[in-house]
Amino acid sequence: MARRPEPWWWKERQAWFVTIDGVRHSLGEDEDDARQRFHELMAEPRKRRGVSNSVVAICDAFVDWVQKHRAPDTYRWYKDRLQRFAESIPPALRVTQLRPFHVQQFIDGLELASCTKRNYAQAVKRAMAWAEEQGYIDRSPIAHLKKPRAGRREIVVTEAEFKAILAATRDQEFRDLVSFSWHTGARAAETLALESRHTDLSHSRIVFPIKEEKMGRVPRVIYLNDVAIAIVKRLVEIYPEGKLFRNTDGVPWTPDAANCRFQTLVKKIGRKVCLTDFRHTWMNRLLLGGVDGITVAVLAGHSDVSTLSRTYQHLSMNSDYLLGQVQKAPG
Repeated sequence: MARRPEPWWWKERQAWFVTIDGVRHSLGEDEDDARQRFHELMAEPRKRRGVSNSVVAICDAFVDWVQKHRAPDTYRWYKDRLQRFAESIPPALRVTQLRPFHVQQFIDGLELASCTKRNYAQAVKRAMAWAEEQGYIDRSPIAHLKKPRAGRREIVVTEAEFKAILAATRDQEFRDLVSFSWHTGARAAETLALESRHTDLSHSRIVFPIKEEKMGRVPRVIYLNDVAIAIVKRLVEIYPEGKLFRNTDGVPWTPDAANCRFQTLVKKIGRKVCLTDFRHTWMNRLLLGGVDGITVAVLAGHSDVSTLSRTYQHLSMNSDYLLGQVQKAPG
């Protein structure tokens, strides 16, 4: 005889859940409300128990799918954002009741930059679009929700600022992190996730398999110059297992930890920068050095070459460079 379903507490999600006919349902944080919702589900006709149509359940199902089919960083990215969204809505809210204003009010209440709010909106939209693709719902109720603008990425770190950061940094651990970012143009998440198993030192490169690549389409390859490969070789000897870039305590760097270190350098260089700014700067240096845009886009790991022209606006503000290119044109 099949065991009767019973609500259970999921510590990681801080909520009650129940699995009925193979489908997991979120029952909310309050135990009494959870019990009530459980009895309502059990009272529904059996043919209706196949798929839960609550927004929270759909988000949970999507996060589970991401965990199985996408990179660990991608899983954490969606999990953190959708968890925060789920906490902002009633646990029993149905997909048929979900409206764009639910998401809009959620992101409006976040004291974050516009580009970060865009990421939260994108996470919710993707979860609903996935549910539509999988046939859990007929259509996404927020398909037409407009996301906040991403903004322009125009911060370029000058060579003088880069040298000032190194001069003001006493520990080799942070110097390695900064130097690797400066010389490779790797995404911040890629740098922080780098392990010995990703290295292909005989070919002077880093290779992230498809499952760990941002878009999950092709392996991500990062080519290393002499400075970068020297750093990687040294760290591989120190940390043959686990993350390569770690702080003075041997703890892997996190985005927050790296940002805190950059914050301490504001007085030294006159402004706040981050690891992502080094990536933008790297692309800018390659373009100014005469490397064609398609090659730069490929080296940067862009799946769409047009991203370079849409998002990175550094060259559009360099009048001397643009004038020099015009003068090279045949008369």
